[in-house]
This record gives sequence, C-alpha cells and structure tokens, in this order.
Amino acid sequence: AGWASNNKYSLFGTFRSVAQAVSYEIPMLLSLLSIILMTSTFSLQGIIAAQKYYWFILVQPLAFIIYFISGMAETNRAPFDMPEAESELTAGFHTEYSGMGFSFFFLAEYANMFTVCSIATVLFLGGWKGIPLPLGDFTGIVWFMIKVYGLLFVMIWIRWTYPRVRFDQLMSFCWKYLIPFALVNLLITAVVVKLI
Repeated sequence: AGWASNNKYSLFGTFRSVAQAVSYEIPMLLSLLSIILMTSTFSLQGIIAAQKYYWFILVQPLAFIIYFISGMAETNRAPFDMPEAESELTAGFHTEYSGMGFSFFFLAEYANMFTVCSIATVLFLGGWKGIPLPLGDFTGIVWFMIKVYGLLFVMIWIRWTYPRVRFDQLMSFCWKYLIPFALVNLLITAVVVKLI
C-alpha cells in the first residue's frame, strides 16, 4: 500500500511495517516450534488432543507470552503500531485511503487479531476443550469463543493501557530479549522432550 504512493509518510510506514513483520515472525515461530516439539505433530487436532489433561500455557508460559507479544506486534496494534504512528507518520499508509479502502484496512487488522487469538487458543489454551456444559454439540464452540474473546479483551486492554514505544525500542526489544528467550525456551523444551 505504501510503496506505490508518492508519499514519504506512506513509504516510511511501509519500511517500518516490513522491518517489524520480519523481526517479530522469528520469535513467534520459535514459540510455536516448542509446542510442536512437545506434541510431535503439526496437526491442530493433535495439539488439542495432547492438551487433554493440562493446557500448554501451564508448561510453556514463556512460549505463550512470547507468542502473544509477537502476535500483538504482527497485528500492528498499540503499543506496536509503528507503521501508522499518528504522531510521527500521520497514520502512515492509511493517509492514502478513504471510504471502503480505509475501512478494509481496519477490518483486516481486527481479523488478524481474531486469528492470532484463535491460534493461541488452539496451541496454548486447549482449543475447544473445557468444562462440559448442557449445550449439546455447541459446548466446544462456546468454550472456544470464550477463550478467544478473553484473549481479544486482553489485547484491546493492553492497547488502551500502554503508550506507544519508539521504533528503536521496539526492534531492540525483539532482537535483544524476545528472540534469545524464545531460543532458550526452545532449547530447554528440546532437552526435556529428549529426556522424557
């Protein structure tokens, strides 16, 4: 969206978006690999079935925190909304759009938030597993939506609670803290899985 326009704010917003996406994909992938190592499957149903007795958030809390922070950065929500920082870039590449095009960008952001929370629910919160309710076949859907909307609430709460960080702080946080912690978590998980 920002490459084609002849606007420097859109171009800077695009540069920031690409740098942020590339940086935060790495710790997100590393946190997902620890779950795959524990379950030995790429199947989402297999991962949910492996959480029959306990959710993976209990044994992989660091992986969950890394995934959730990286997911928030991937969705470009505050405090990680560097591509559209209003105070620096006057909304970034959003300045070139109005009407339906502008609304589709925000629809895509919220769809991305829902997707990140859905994947977190499947990988760390047991998916559709929960306390049996007298709802028949709809019990799994109800539990899944409760968990997803709970994570969405936390994501929106963080957005309205914390201020935006500077771009250099955002990048250094990823490369100095998230990636090393994700690598250590993956290494510990691999050792524990190998020993068990």
